[in-house]
Amino acid sequence: MKDPYNELGLSPEASEEELRARYEELKAQYGEQRFKSGAEGNEGARKLSELESAWAMICADFEKKKAQETFGDGDYGLIDDLIKKGNYDDAQARLDAISNRTAQWHYLQSIIFYKREWLTDSRKQLALAVEMEPSNAQYKSALEKLDLVMGNPQADARTLGTDPAMPPPTVQQQDGQMCGGNMLSNCCLAYCLTDCCCSMTRCCG
Repeated sequence: MKDPYNELGLSPEASEEELRARYEELKAQYGEQRFKSGAEGNEGARKLSELESAWAMICADFEKKKAQETFGDGDYGLIDDLIKKGNYDDAQARLDAISNRTAQWHYLQSIIFYKREWLTDSRKQLALAVEMEPSNAQYKSALEKLDLVMGNPQADARTLGTDPAMPPPTVQQQDGQMCGGNMLSNCCLAYCLTDCCCSMTRCCG
């Protein structure tokens, strides 16, 4: 991948104003060139596309720097609270601003991914947390429960660790409705992993 700053002919230390001015200059130049005939026009279109990709990456850097200035190194307790309140965007911004990505960082990231129903990404983050702190029983428990539910959509993760010969309990009533099959998955998944995850930060923070 090309260095986006090289695409603009400037260094990462350049100010936002300098970078933006250079982007606008090159955008106008390539935008005019792409309408020319033959190879010159094709070259202009290619350079314009590369410029836009580079600028998108630079803008992402702007946002990260602003988040770091606003949030500093972050507060895991506050991030946990934001997640519990459903403020996932704010929680993500605070996580993104943390440069030292510990096991707890990956754990909290896994919760946000889980809340957004990105289970595969959530599992990757939990696995990293377990890899970094293999003795953390709660991280391991959360990963095992997520694996159980992802591997068997009808499993009740609350039965993890009980006698395997015992059938999973039937959920009798939920707001006057029977829960079975995929409904059981929906009822249990949100309860089990969230309960495990949200209590974990209080123990590890």
